[in-house]
Amino acid sequence: METHGKVDRALDTQKLTQLHFSFAPSRILTAALQLRVFSHLAEGKTTAAALASAAGASERGMRMLMDALAGLELLGKKDGRYSLTPLAERYLVRESPDYVGAIMENDWLWEAWSHLTECVRTGKACHAVNQQQAAEEFFPTLVRSLHITNRESARRLAQALGAGNGNRPMRVLDVACGSGVWGIAVAEANPAARVTAQDFPKVLELTRQFLRQHCVEDRYDFLPGDLKQVELADGRYDLALLGNIVHSEGEASSRSLFERLHRALKPGGRVAILDMIPNEGRTTPLFPLLFALNMLVNSDEGDTFALAEYTNWLKEAGFARIETADISSHSPAIIATKN
Repeated sequence: METHGKVDRALDTQKLTQLHFSFAPSRILTAALQLRVFSHLAEGKTTAAALASAAGASERGMRMLMDALAGLELLGKKDGRYSLTPLAERYLVRESPDYVGAIMENDWLWEAWSHLTECVRTGKACHAVNQQQAAEEFFPTLVRSLHITNRESARRLAQALGAGNGNRPMRVLDVACGSGVWGIAVAEANPAARVTAQDFPKVLELTRQFLRQHCVEDRYDFLPGDLKQVELADGRYDLALLGNIVHSEGEASSRSLFERLHRALKPGGRVAILDMIPNEGRTTPLFPLLFALNMLVNSDEGDTFALAEYTNWLKEAGFARIETADISSHSPAIIATKN
């Protein structure tokens, strides 16, 4: 029994050590992206020496970095030469149309999380990315990655909403749209849909780029400004989209927004909410719980919220029916209907 206890304690400490060192994969990936090693590999530089020369790095450091990436199964290695895995080739080569590394090569989140202890003490962010100046600096980088990571979920949401069931004319409002990924999926599914993209002016400049890529810009209108302040016409829209917005806005702003959206929707109109949703006891899934802390360090009022909280707020705003739809993401979509 005593030996068994010692083994258990050893395993416990190993788990804690691994947990404490779990920052390492993140920093390894960021360093690799900043040094453009995946792009250099795609260009045919497959040895540590060749990669070091291309990246302006030391051969010793590059060899260690590449071995770590192989250990993380982002690269292959054979006979001293490295190769891209299918995952890395598609998503981590900067020249790929599906590159998601734009936000991962940035140190913004790393720097913000380094202040976590102080943020927990004070309950205040080290900087608020939902304020216009910070948002217009941060979000154009973020949304380039999010457009790829959310693309399939957006298409599944459009299907769940029945956007492709015939070419019924519909007016759509995409709130704080970023790249426009959620509205684009609806527009692609329904050629008769007309979408209003709302966001800060500089973010909308990037939105237009994605709309042109998807050949839907001619079916868009634009509503620049802060989502807390822009005027929304009463009874205008069939559908409002809130793609990962509530967590950065927090409770008070989101409840006010739900009321405004209720007025802006036609009778029978719907609002679709995509976000990180923990269970009622806030014990699982892990990602929404971690993301709540991400909102602590990066926003004034942000948090993640359980389905029961959304349900209560939406009903108080006047929505008659609240449902969920599985879109094969970390959390279900919440769909509320105006009576």
